[in-house]
This record gives sequence, structure tokens and C-alpha cells, in this order.
Amino acid sequence: MKVAISCSVLFALFGLGLAQQNQNPFAPPSASMHYAPDRTCDLVHLRVDLDVDYSARKITGVAVNTMTPLRKGISDVTLHAGTGLDIAKVTVNGKQVAFKHEGRLLLIHTGPVAKGVPLEIAVSYSAANARGRSFGGGGGGWHWINATASDKNHIGFWTQGESEYNSEWVPTWDYPNDLTTSETRTTVPADWNVIGNGVLVSEKLSADKKKKTFDWKMDQPHATYLLSLCGGPFDIKKDSWEGVQLWYVVPRGHADQIDASFGHTKDMLSFYSSVLGVKYAWPKYAQDAMWDFGGGMENVSATTLGAGSLTDAKDGWFRMDSLNAHELAHQWFGDLVTCKDWGDIWLNESFATFMQCLYFEHSRGINAYQWEIYDNLRGYLNEARRYKRPLSTKMYPNGDAMFDSHTYPKGGDILHTLRCFLGDENFFAGLNYYLTKWRHTPVESAQLRRAFIEATGINVEPFWAQWIEKPGHPVLEYSWSYENGNVKLSVNQKQSTSDGTPIYDIEAHVDLLSSGGSHDVRTVHLSKQEDTFKLPCSVKPAAVILDPKQEFLREIPDHQFSAEERRAIVLYAYSAPDRQDAFNKMLANPSQADIDAASKAVMNDSARFPALRSVDALAALEKPELRSLWLHEIDSLSVDRQLQSVRALARLPKDNETIARLRKLVSDAAPTQVCVAAINALANWDAKGNIDLFKNAEKYKDRRGAIKRAADSAIEKANGS
Repeated sequence: MKVAISCSVLFALFGLGLAQQNQNPFAPPSASMHYAPDRTCDLVHLRVDLDVDYSARKITGVAVNTMTPLRKGISDVTLHAGTGLDIAKVTVNGKQVAFKHEGRLLLIHTGPVAKGVPLEIAVSYSAANARGRSFGGGGGGWHWINATASDKNHIGFWTQGESEYNSEWVPTWDYPNDLTTSETRTTVPADWNVIGNGVLVSEKLSADKKKKTFDWKMDQPHATYLLSLCGGPFDIKKDSWEGVQLWYVVPRGHADQIDASFGHTKDMLSFYSSVLGVKYAWPKYAQDAMWDFGGGMENVSATTLGAGSLTDAKDGWFRMDSLNAHELAHQWFGDLVTCKDWGDIWLNESFATFMQCLYFEHSRGINAYQWEIYDNLRGYLNEARRYKRPLSTKMYPNGDAMFDSHTYPKGGDILHTLRCFLGDENFFAGLNYYLTKWRHTPVESAQLRRAFIEATGINVEPFWAQWIEKPGHPVLEYSWSYENGNVKLSVNQKQSTSDGTPIYDIEAHVDLLSSGGSHDVRTVHLSKQEDTFKLPCSVKPAAVILDPKQEFLREIPDHQFSAEERRAIVLYAYSAPDRQDAFNKMLANPSQADIDAASKAVMNDSARFPALRSVDALAALEKPELRSLWLHEIDSLSVDRQLQSVRALARLPKDNETIARLRKLVSDAAPTQVCVAAINALANWDAKGNIDLFKNAEKYKDRRGAIKRAADSAIEKANGS
């Protein structure tokens, strides 16, 4: 699940809200020890027959749970069923039996059953909700999509299972420590579609042609929280990848957004399958964009996504890639191999977060990867100021609370740290072993640790002990001096250890960077609260950078680089965030040397995803002599750089060349934000002189109508309104 970070954005937000109410919700009395519940039976197969009455906002169904008793002496079986379900009857192997529905537990009296002999437990039920709201908790369960005045196709429903909410619409075993195959047969209005898990076995029209039944079947085992149904009037584009069916599903009327939203799905499938050495495991992959849904949810073979995340080509470079890459990664981490209990949800979510970063490294380059790692760090640190907890823990308030910024960004960066510690060959060998050995199995953190040890021979127990099983992170302070042909480096670990945070044992790197851009990278071993190192160096470095490639999760809050260091860093540092930080700080009160270095850095930074993701600090100087730089940068491969450059030009006095260049950007082919910025600049300079352009721009289409609004405003200005 993902909130611009997966299992559903809704629950991650819930966890953050809980943290704000209580400084540490992961300590008693708010938290208590949680373990996966005991099972009396193994759930083998789940079949659901469901009739959806949209007008009455009611579902009626029969859920058949095929289960095998795990031990002798069993005469009662427990399933989960939400309080909103009306249970009509229960049969076991065709015979009606007694049951109790207490809270979310459905207690079924089977009578004495034999170990290993399958039971077919059929539960007949219904659920109604005239107001059209979800009758699940926390946004989960079943959700009705209600019509709007402006869109008659804004109707339908979706389900949301994580953490334990699928039992709000189907009685079953609703915990990830048991996996099952499944089949859903769903009857809806005849002009709707239903997307489920697995493959579409059939779709049958009723005799009166008013209803249609969709039969979806998944023959591979999965956790029940990954069961999914999405229904409504859709536009669907179908494709395939290496024998896997691909379904791109959007609300009816939005087919024009499919390619820009999902155009990199095949590349993601190829990349993940290749780098992990494990091919995508399921027979299809559907991406279902649904109204009212936030973020994304990695239902097995059928991810649900928020329709609000759909994009068009004019929004920029595949703006939905982050969400799509995160959810697709779950099809390996979370779906193929599933955490056994919520205390180890990092095995799902941290991996999806990291794998999305990894995909960006593949598709967008090292700058994009470094920025993702950095943004993860900032997201985690915001939460760490309120509370800290181990990444893997049994101590938590409830399963939903685990979907926080420790599980997502911190866990993603810890996996980046592990990658740097092991090296790519060993890291991906361990992941391949893990996914292969534990395929279709609920697992714990220790099984991943064991996979790395068995695959590589490297004992990662010390890594687990300090990074995964303890709270906190390194907080570093360092200083250096140059004397007698040596760099003297002092590094202090400043983190408080009172909450269980350790003094870290880290093999770190230091870059002795020259003014000409040559790198001399040394290794230092941090293991004490205070460490001092003497690094022989024949010439004084222009800058000394600890952890120059951002290889481990850490905070260096108080370090201040000198002006000379910043000029070297902005031009040559390995780390894009380090270069951006130097850029911003050197321009707060710049010398001409600083401006020259910053301008050179911008000119040299020409990738589609540049190291400097903001040049606003240079633009804010409003230097007319930088006009040629900004005119050059409006042709950048980076849409963000184009936008920032137009805005930089808008801060300068108008001239004919600039007006001519910006007029060309008021185009139906230009990125939406760039076109809008050009309209705004021209309107401020000479609204009447450009009114012809604005009237033409009123006809341009973009997803949210931003160009037309900007053009209308410019025309009003031209007319003196």
C-alpha cells in the first residue's frame, strides 16, 4: 500500500495520526505484545458468490471456506466476520450448524472433525448500507462510489482488505498467517465490469440481460487481505507481457489517460523480474484506478489505485511511476512472500518503498535514486522527533498503527543501507534466495536474515541487531583539519541511547574532494561515541565529506561547510542532495564566485532528472546577466527545470527575445505547468500585446483545466477587468 508512500494510504495516515496523539504509541500502556493468532484449520480455498444491488447499496453472498483441521480434538472453528454482516446461516459439508457472531468473530460449531479431512464451511450473509458509506472500519472493507451531478459514471464499488478489513464484506480467516486460493463470482448491472484476482474464467449475461456475473479465479495461494473486487463502468485497455495479461482499468471516460499513467508497467515488470531473478508470479496484472480511493493497494494480481493519481502526458515525465512502481513491487514483497503478522509489515512495505527507489535508479538515473533515499530520510526524521521504535516489533497498539514512517521511508532506507553494506551481487542474491525459498509462505523477519546468511555466507545478525531490532538512527557530528600532510577527522555519534538506540558500528566512507573535482575516497570504521582518524593526504582538500554517497541512514544536523567547500560540493559532490544543500546555502548571501559556481553547476546539470531539483535560490537573485542561462534552461529535458527557468525569466525585465521564446511555450504540446507559467509571465509583461495567444490557449485541454484558467485570467487582465 502507498501514500505517495502501500497497504493503503488510509492506514499509513491513521498510524501517523495516532503517533501525533501519543508521543510514543509503541510503548506501554498504548502498546502491548501482539502475536499471530492460533489457527485450528488451514484455509485451503475461498469461494465467494456475491450479488451486488447498487441501488439498494446492499450485497448478498455465500462464502465457502474450504478448511483442513490442523490437529485432533477440534469441534469448533473460528472465522472473521465484520459487525456489519448479517449472517443468515452456516453449513458444514452441507449440514446446517449452530454459530455465534460475536464482534468480528464468527464461532462455528462443527462437531468433532478429523485432522486432515477437509471441511466445506458455507456462510450465507448480507450487508446493507443505505447511505452508501463503507461499512468497514478505517476506510477498509466495502466502499460504495456514489454518483456526482457532473459525472453519471462516478458510480461503483471497491474493496480494501489491509490490514484486516476484507472480513467486513466476506466471512473468512482474515489474518496473513494463512494463505489460500480463491474464486469470486460477482453479479452486477449488465453495463458494469468487475475486476478480481487471478484470471477471468467467464462473464455471463443474465436471461433478462439486466445483470452480468464475473467469475475470477486465483489458483495460487495468497493472504486473504489481498482479495479484491472493483466494480463499475470502466474503460479497459488490455495488453500482455511475457505471457502475463495486463489490464489497465480506469473510470469510464478516462481512457485517454491510460498510456501516460501506465506506460512504464512493462518496463517495471521486466526490471523487477530481472534484478530479482524471479519472474512476476501471477497470471495477470490489473491496475484499477478507482474513485474515492487514496494511494494504492497491492491486491494480488489486481492493484487498486486512486483515480486522482491518473495523469496525462502534459503533466510531465510519467508522474504516476512512483505509485505504480511501489505497488507492483508488492507483487513480490507482500504478495508472493507475505509477512506472518503486522509487526513485520516492513517485509512488505519497506521493500516496496526501496524497490520503487531502485526502479527510479534504473529508469531515471542516480540523481533520482539519491533524492528518493534523501526524501525517505526526511520523512522518517519528521516522525522520529515524536517517537522511535524498532523496525521489526511485537509491541504495537494495533496492526494499522504499523503503517507509519518507520515502516515506509525508514525501512526503505535501511534496505538501501543493507544494499551498500553487502554490495549488489550479495544483496540481490539474498533477495532471490528469500523469494524462492519462501514463495507462497507467511514469514518473519528472521527468515529474511537467514536467507541472506545462507545465500552469501555473510552473517547479517549484527546488522539486524542494530538497524532492524533496535530503535533510532546515527546522529553524527564531524569536523576536520589539515596539518602536516594529514587530514585529521573527528566523528562523534550524538544520538541518545536512553531509548535503546545503539552506538552504531559502521564502515563509512569519506571523500577528500579537490577544487578541480577529483575524488579521494577513504574508508573509516565508526564504532565508538567519539572516533578520530588520521588520513594521509599530500594536498589540502577543498572539501571533506562524510558518507559522500549517502550509503547509510543517518542524520548530520549541525555540520556547516565553508564557502570554499560549498563551491567544490555544488560542482562535484557525488550526492545530489549535498549539491542542492550547498547550492541553496552559498546563494543565501553570495559572492560573485558563488554565483559563478552556481551558474556553472546549473549549466552542467543537464539530465532529465538533474542533481539540482530546484534552482530557485539562483533565480531569486534576479540577476539580468543570468538571462542567457535561463533562456538555455527552458529547453532542458527536465520539466521542473523548464518551469523554474520560465519563472526565473518572469522575475527579470521584459525583452523581445524572452517574449518570443515564452510565446512558443504557450502551446498545446508544452507541459501544462510550463505553459501556464509562460502565460502568467506574458500577462504581467504585456497582456494586451499577447491577447491573441491567450485566446488560442483557452482551447487547450489539460487534465485539470489549468491552462484555460490561466488564459482566462490573462484575458481579463488584457481587458482591464
